[in-house]
Amino acid sequence: MTGSKVDVAIVNWNTAEAALAAARAYAASEGVEARVTIVDNDSRPQQREVLSDGCPPGVRLVLGEENAGYGTAANRVLRDGDGELVCVSNADVLPEPAALAALAAAALAELDAGMVGPVFGDDTDRYHAALPGAGTMLGRIFVGSFGERRQPSPAAGAVFEVGQPSGACFVVRRNAWEAAGGFDEGFFLWYEDVDLAKRLRDGGRRNLVAGSARVGHAGAEAFAQIDAQRLQAIRLRSVERYIRLHHRWAIPIAAPLLRLSRRLRAGGHR
Repeated sequence: MTGSKVDVAIVNWNTAEAALAAARAYAASEGVEARVTIVDNDSRPQQREVLSDGCPPGVRLVLGEENAGYGTAANRVLRDGDGELVCVSNADVLPEPAALAALAAAALAELDAGMVGPVFGDDTDRYHAALPGAGTMLGRIFVGSFGERRQPSPAAGAVFEVGQPSGACFVVRRNAWEAAGGFDEGFFLWYEDVDLAKRLRDGGRRNLVAGSARVGHAGAEAFAQIDAQRLQAIRLRSVERYIRLHHRWAIPIAAPLLRLSRRLRAGGHR
């Protein structure tokens, strides 16, 4: 193995086969030393058995005692590493062999680099986004996709700045990750990546997308297993926390809107 050492945390919840495929793909990365861990958030027993039986050689498996949430699970396993870079990944991500090295190169090329994300799809990408302002967050109390705009995808060899690279897959220098404290564990699901991107940018770092890093992303495999009403309750808690942390002045406006949205959803509306 050559190149930078990257501690990779693949967070899994009831998507064992996808997590194993992701682990194999990261472990086969070219040009870096990928130290891969699958961290399982208390999946069903059958799923954990699949993970235990199929875990590739050299890949660490951590079976959590509880569903701690995406950010908390990633934080816990990355604290044990000492690679100069960390990578956080969904279980349903499949990096091309050169993707991790391209992410690492972009993260190390600039002293002020923050999160560095890959290219997921075509000429435009729905995963990366501008950081949401207060008005956008107020709209998302009712419509989760409010204000979303596709971001242009950089060509191979190019690196673009973006407000918020997707939390589905990104690399960041360990010193930047540790200085930021990793993910805010007050977010169980949703907006932990947006919050991290905001804190890194507010600290003077540039969040980037690397055009030579290409990954496949099935998307929403774990989300699809959660009851819609519970999913929206989790999302609204995260929206509220993000507003309180980053747009505190908007709380007097957000509070009654959050109450109304919760009442509507409790009544069966989406």
